Amino acid sequence: MTAQTKTTKAKTTKTDAFEDTIQNAAKASTDAMQDGFGKAMIAAGELGQQVQANTDALVESFTVFGKGVEAINTEVSNYAKTSLENGVANTRALTNAKSIQEMVELQADYTKSAMDAWVAGLTTLTGMGTALIKDTAKPINDRAQATAELVQGQF
Repeated sequence: MTAQTKTTKAKTTKTDAFEDTIQNAAKASTDAMQDGFGKAMIAAGELGQQVQANTDALVESFTVFGKGVEAINTEVSNYAKTSLENGVANTRALTNAKSIQEMVELQADYTKSAMDAWVAGLTTLTGMGTALIKDTAKPINDRAQATAELVQGQF
């Protein structure tokens, strides 16, 4: 074998080795990119599911809040109606009273029943308000818990 043939063969071997190195690097880069893209697509899907679940929780929370406010408004309206009716009835009774003593007794009884009704109504509204806050926050709290568990599972 001549020196020129040996040199040509050595160059061919080096060129083949270089091409193999480039091909291996390109394949590793492509594989890593495909793997990263696959993971990114999975993460995007999970993120989409999280966003949808969070949106659903907000809608549920607003729905619960709306219904709760409606129930409170109904309770306040009923109290106002009953209070007005009782006031009118008391006024009629006062106009039909036969003496000042009877008027004082009627007014004292009305005042006591009105205060009792007011305290009972206030107690009811306080309970309704407390329940409304708790029920409105529940869907959002549940989503926060689920998100925290998801994040903890990632680390």
